[in-house]
Amino acid sequence: MFKRLLSALSGKKAEASDSPPMKEARPGGKDVITVYDAYGRELNITRNEWHDKMFLPSLKQNWNQADELYRLILSGLDDGFAADLQRAAQRLLEIDTLPERGHTMLGIVLLKNGQCDAAEATLRAGMEKVGETGTLLTNLAKIYAERGDEAQADDTLWRAVQADPNQENGLMWWASIQRERDGEPGYLKALQTAAALPGSWRARLWLARHHLEKEEFAAARALYAEVLQGGQYDGNALMMMSGDMGNNGQIPMMLELIGPAYDEHQHDPMAGLNLLRACQALGKVDEGEALLGRMYALGLPPIKQYLDQFAEVFQQMRAQSAPLDTANLKIATISLTRPIWQYGLRDADWLFAAKPESAPVVGFFALTKITDGTGRAESQREDALGRESRAIPLYLAEAAHYWSDYAASCNIPIVEGGGPVLSGTETDAQALFDIVPAGMKYFVTGEIGCTGEGKSARWSIALHLWDCGTRTRQASERGSATEDELSALVLSLEQRLLAHIGHKREQPLDAFYQRPTFEAMGVYLTELGQSFMLTLLDNGHMPKSAMWGERSMLDWPLTMALHWPTAEVPKLMYLSTLGKARGYQSDVLPEYKERSLQLLRDAGQANSVASRLAPLVWALFGMADELENLIQNQPADANPAYVAWLKRIAE
Repeated sequence: MFKRLLSALSGKKAEASDSPPMKEARPGGKDVITVYDAYGRELNITRNEWHDKMFLPSLKQNWNQADELYRLILSGLDDGFAADLQRAAQRLLEIDTLPERGHTMLGIVLLKNGQCDAAEATLRAGMEKVGETGTLLTNLAKIYAERGDEAQADDTLWRAVQADPNQENGLMWWASIQRERDGEPGYLKALQTAAALPGSWRARLWLARHHLEKEEFAAARALYAEVLQGGQYDGNALMMMSGDMGNNGQIPMMLELIGPAYDEHQHDPMAGLNLLRACQALGKVDEGEALLGRMYALGLPPIKQYLDQFAEVFQQMRAQSAPLDTANLKIATISLTRPIWQYGLRDADWLFAAKPESAPVVGFFALTKITDGTGRAESQREDALGRESRAIPLYLAEAAHYWSDYAASCNIPIVEGGGPVLSGTETDAQALFDIVPAGMKYFVTGEIGCTGEGKSARWSIALHLWDCGTRTRQASERGSATEDELSALVLSLEQRLLAHIGHKREQPLDAFYQRPTFEAMGVYLTELGQSFMLTLLDNGHMPKSAMWGERSMLDWPLTMALHWPTAEVPKLMYLSTLGKARGYQSDVLPEYKERSLQLLRDAGQANSVASRLAPLVWALFGMADELENLIQNQPADANPAYVAWLKRIAE
């Protein structure tokens, strides 16, 4: 099905309004076609909609582009649009620099439309130009078969196999005829006959399949080795080879033979997916993740969901939780004085309102884990409990920043070089009184626990507000919730805390800010937790090797932005994530260029605040000309902070 993916349907540079989707057929649904938009999102449209709104306009747009016109004709034939293709096929013949291709496509289209004589004339005209090629002869044989001339069809088809024994349609049609006549022995003899022809390799693949099914593995290996050593196989051969090996339990053989030969730019992506399955089955995590990165870089929407699944599997295979060596710990506390998604934007202070320096401060500390007294501190990969222990105070600090006159900070302990720490010991508020900054009026500590898993999980949260002036606990707020109720509990705790600290604002500090809804809160908290991990990476507090789920973390805020297109913060979260990825020198960042530029185009049309950060995106993806042109054309009265920001991101 991947052969039917159209990498581009427009010959001109696409704008937001005219970016045609990528498309593939949905198996088993002739009346529904799956399309992929500029973000790689999957959409379903009817066959008629595709025909009228996408296919026919694309033919017109690519009327002078032979390669694109050829791909569209192939796609149209697959979709049953042969009646619309005769003029297009004639046009391809006129402009194509590959005469065999042009004559073949017009011959096929004419045959599909019942014009056998015209089809034959077209194919014979092609033979006069390029000779009796396997493709032209195979299609000529189809014409004879259509007319019922079996003898002429047989003779022509055998000439096609002799001309090109690796032309799959011709070879397998011929071999199938021999099977119908003489059974399995006739079929095998036909393949052996074809395999003996000069330059033949495809027949060996089918013979190898036969040996695999008979558990004659050494014979199959020998045939595969001959094909691979010859190096003349096409882009689909490795898909068949790897699939056959996998289906017959020869996983090690697949990695050994196909792994070194596979080139994701030349070979069918299904072969790559088969290799990823082999890496999973054999526990080859390093090898699998290396291949995964290469395949992600292809940017093919139809396979992304499968790549994401493999990424999760490999991450889980790596995942482990290790007790801290308390004798050699170097614990530090990260103090964040702005919402976590404002980091990574290269100090875009011109975009956000600031609290006055005289504003009183309310501090929030990471929640500790509710235990039975036997818990211990752990340095761990991010899990739900650890993430929420950080995400909830990050959100509460954000809420205080936007909905009160307090300046807010969020303080989270980490192990330098190891990542965040989830403590199993209740925070000692009296010790904090001695070390918090002088301007802090209140701080908030708390505990979090979770029992059960999935929908049956039960969360418990306790928050304590401490008055730094009196060194006493001002208030405590508690609650418990199921997984489905957790968002409502967090929103309730936010309102209760804001009521305790006072100085409430009726309008948010930045006009564009909106409080997350109940529907959004769960994914919002996940993003805050992930954004903190990326902030640690960006600032060198943990190595890239300690991170897992990178693409999921980069995709997450983009998915939020697309799901809630009128909300501004998810867009800023996504751009912040990109900035952090550039900071820790992410290897996967280039994969996000086209989606990011599309987001900017959409943001510009919607007059979104995110569109003002376009220069950052240009800098992240090496678009130096656009950035330099903007810097050179700043007006005399431009905001000095903005001009300084432009120069900073251009460095």
